[in-house]
Amino acid sequence: MSARNTRPGAEPPKTAPRGRRKPRRRQEDRSAETRAKVIRAATECVAELGFRGATMATIAERAGVTWGAIQHQFREKGAILDAVMEASLDDLEEQLAELREGEPIVSFRVQAFVRRARELVRGPSYRAFVEIQLNRARDEQRDGSAESRWSQHVADSLTRAWRRAFGDLGIPAARLLAGQRFAFMVLSGIAAEAILFPEVDFSKQHLSELEASLLRMYSDA
Repeated sequence: MSARNTRPGAEPPKTAPRGRRKPRRRQEDRSAETRAKVIRAATECVAELGFRGATMATIAERAGVTWGAIQHQFREKGAILDAVMEASLDDLEEQLAELREGEPIVSFRVQAFVRRARELVRGPSYRAFVEIQLNRARDEQRDGSAESRWSQHVADSLTRAWRRAFGDLGIPAARLLAGQRFAFMVLSGIAAEAILFPEVDFSKQHLSELEASLLRMYSDA
């Protein structure tokens, strides 16, 4: 219809809608929700049932999604475990970054880190992280392969997280790295101990020693 034939006050001609963006956004939201459910379920399954016990079927049942939905999102178990590791590393880095903002004094920051570490080792996220790392390291040793790209990625992520927590204190690089390695060795040992000997809990003693050691290493910063 031309402008000459349009009567005053008449509604303009309707045009065809351009694409279907809104339904596509809803589908993206559903996919993200499914992915989050699977990662959360996989984390819990690995922490509770171990690396081998966390099968694709068990994860699907725990997540409340179909086998097809998991395959669409991840294709294979290895991709799910990668996502669990990434989520654990992201959560750890976020928590450590908050220490810098909330605790400017070295001793208080070390104590705050140990408090968070106590909660961390009690939850499924870090336990699943350690379980996956132990099994992957065992597979690498069995296959005779060198340190994998993924292992290096994990090491780099832990270093970045530690620097975000303590890197502004003027601590010499070698001492900063030594504290990082000792801290994660203790935390991983606590998680591994809980996996191997669930009937005992020496985490309180281990964390007390971790706090004392970090205070000795970082107190003169």
